[in-house]
Amino acid sequence: MTHAEQAALGGAAEIARRHADARADWVRLAAALAEPGLVGAVDAAGAAVMAAVGGGHTVLVAGNGGSAAMSSHVAAEFAGRCVRDRDPLPALSLAESSTSLTAIGNDYGFDQVFARGVRAHGRPGDVLIVMTTSGSSPNIAAALAVARERGLVTIALTGVRGAQLAGHADHLLVVPSDYTPRIQEVHLMWTHAWCEAVDHVWAR
Repeated sequence: MTHAEQAALGGAAEIARRHADARADWVRLAAALAEPGLVGAVDAAGAAVMAAVGGGHTVLVAGNGGSAAMSSHVAAEFAGRCVRDRDPLPALSLAESSTSLTAIGNDYGFDQVFARGVRAHGRPGDVLIVMTTSGSSPNIAAALAVARERGLVTIALTGVRGAQLAGHADHLLVVPSDYTPRIQEVHLMWTHAWCEAVDHVWAR
């Protein structure tokens, strides 16, 4: 066997080991996610989303980086559909417009890009969902503060490093992990569950 072939086999074995580790990580995480207190908190946040939507209010979503992509995805699920056909529901990702983000960031600072969006679009009774794996993003903290001042329901999804957000959101959901990919995957799972519940209630 050539050196190149040996190296390829070694690389394949390492990839397989990492996949096995990821599966084991998910098994451990799944057990933690089934903890009754966390399940109850997720259900309570979902009920808040359902109540806001049922009252004709808007769902605002925000996040940075990968969480920005997910915020656009979640808003699209409400405005479009997740699994069942229904009328469109008002939802907006505050991370969607590069024009708005760069204009606000340039004129007021990047820490204000979502707070200004909440001031522009948020009304009492609306719900703001923020996703932050670290919990330490200044623009997320600023958006939560403005949302609470204006009477929005606030839901913060984070990881174990974001526990400092306690008291800054009406609903704080902490993924028991410090690994960014797992945290984001759970955030998407939770928000998908809420979108799917909305579909079933308002399906045509």
